[in-house]
Amino acid sequence: MQNGKERNRSPQHPQLMVWAISLLVIVATFYVDLHIPLGVACAIPYILAVLIGSFLHPAWAMPVIVLVCSILTIVGTFYSPEPLVVPIWKVFTNRGLALFAMWTIAILLYHRNALIARREETLTRIQLLEGLLPICADCKNIRDERDTWHQLETYFTTHSNMTFTHGICPACEKQAMAKLKREQWVQ
Repeated sequence: MQNGKERNRSPQHPQLMVWAISLLVIVATFYVDLHIPLGVACAIPYILAVLIGSFLHPAWAMPVIVLVCSILTIVGTFYSPEPLVVPIWKVFTNRGLALFAMWTIAILLYHRNALIARREETLTRIQLLEGLLPICADCKNIRDERDTWHQLETYFTTHSNMTFTHGICPACEKQAMAKLKREQWVQ
């Protein structure tokens, strides 16, 4: 059995691996980009680093990776060997398309990750509301996980997105009217 410190470290190792792989792809792509003549679409492998970056948990990780890849794509344009036969407008078109692809993929992955986070939050709320609730047989108060009793409306309002409106059912309306009539006769 593992102790608490070892269990806390284990989720960090996959994150470090993802960072390392992403950094390796960025460095390798930049190295290749600096040694191959312009005109060859060497900036395209940066997209792999962006895709790998989508698995990183800090929200700022993927935008940083895309920004670094974009800067290196632009720097590679100026420091790569001159094109052999390709016109310069094709070089800039290739680089522009690579930048466009990187940012488009990053934006789509950002929205995908946001939707996944919302789905997980919703599932957590659903699981919170599933199961058995300890409820008082007389006053209908609900006991929470801290053994504190709350009114039904208060409990569901704080533990979900529910809001309550109050009305009266026909059976209770009849009882209330009968009680009101009895009280009027007594006076």
